[in-house]
Amino acid sequence: MAIATRSRMWGVLFVLLSLVWTVTPLYWIVRLAFETQSEVSHFPPLFFPPHPQPGAFLNILGFNYTTATGIFLPASGQASQIILGLRNSLILAALVTIATMIVVVPLAYVFARLDFAYKGKLLGAILLAVSLPPVSTLIPFYALYVRLNLVGTLTGLFIVTLTITIPLITWMLMGFLKNLPPVENLGRVDGFSRAYIFLRIVVPMGKSGIVVAAMIAFLFSWNEYVYAQILVTGSNAVTLPAAMTGFLFQVPQPAHLAASLTLTLIPPFVLVFFLQRHITELNLVDPIR
Repeated sequence: MAIATRSRMWGVLFVLLSLVWTVTPLYWIVRLAFETQSEVSHFPPLFFPPHPQPGAFLNILGFNYTTATGIFLPASGQASQIILGLRNSLILAALVTIATMIVVVPLAYVFARLDFAYKGKLLGAILLAVSLPPVSTLIPFYALYVRLNLVGTLTGLFIVTLTITIPLITWMLMGFLKNLPPVENLGRVDGFSRAYIFLRIVVPMGKSGIVVAAMIAFLFSWNEYVYAQILVTGSNAVTLPAAMTGFLFQVPQPAHLAASLTLTLIPPFVLVFFLQRHITELNLVDPIR
């Protein structure tokens, strides 16, 4: 009994420490977004904004703001880039998610449920693509894009982002689909085609995993920074993560940077809030087991 109680206490302590480790930096960023420049510069740092105000959010969207205490907060000079980046990030994330799921769902089904020649070697190729860090392929992509005139275009960033999401989501979804009941033989006995079984039986059965996979694809493309920083920074195809780096080269405005970072946190929180039921239903196994 004593050992079980001690283990439970250590488990609770670990969870609390994990929460503090995760929530503290997020809170600190959000706190800065609601402070004025003088409050940001206050020492020791304020744990809570004395006069919370949304001025930084309005400034990065191109609006002036006057606080309740009469402090005038002018619009950010980076506002046009933030607005453009926000629009491009939403377009990119939506298109990448749609294209990824169109390719990945049948691909993961084939790898997870069917046997065919060279399956092991192809799985190895997918695993290699998943394990490669994006920075390792950055220079080859850049050299290729210069020749194809794709640098500074949303099309180029869309294509290169698919090289991240398709292998990753395929590998993840394979484990989920592999764990579904084996309905193919029963469907074939009833005279259904493989396409019918896949579209009308397997896909509805695996909707929780497919929804979560789509969410992960959206978040990866929404947060993509390495390729965006090199390929589209300074162009009309700039995305929000790349546009935020402009705050690092101007007169320091921590509140504006914090407000833009807070904007990037909204989609993940919204997705997790509305799709948490599907996340809890997700059951993964080793794809190559």
